[in-house]
Amino acid sequence: MGIFFDQDWFDDRLEQAGLTRAAMARAAGLTADEIEMVFADRRELEGPEIHAIARVLSADPREVASRSGAANPGEPGLREDTINLRPARHAAPEFVVTREVIAGIHERLDRLERLLEVVIHKLDRR
Repeated sequence: MGIFFDQDWFDDRLEQAGLTRAAMARAAGLTADEIEMVFADRRELEGPEIHAIARVLSADPREVASRSGAANPGEPGLREDTINLRPARHAAPEFVVTREVIAGIHERLDRLERLLEVVIHKLDRR
């Protein structure tokens, strides 16, 4: 896990490039939740993600790795033609299933189950 994520550096580079965190997430193949975890220093970037972000920020992958708190930039992994910063207007949003996404769905289901139990209990008392 990274021990230091330089949010200011990344936000400045995004602003210079005219991009948002969401665009950075799409370029790296991450969800909005995952990129927020990276910015909160709760998730470390992996090699292909570092290289994709370095391309869109016009930065050296070693600097992106260093600024993100990653040990090293690793291998590129993603091809240049897989990066899509501005998807077509009518294209369906891409959905990537990750452990974080599944954990979020599980939390939501737990809350729904508790809510349904309360509603059923109230209906039973009537």
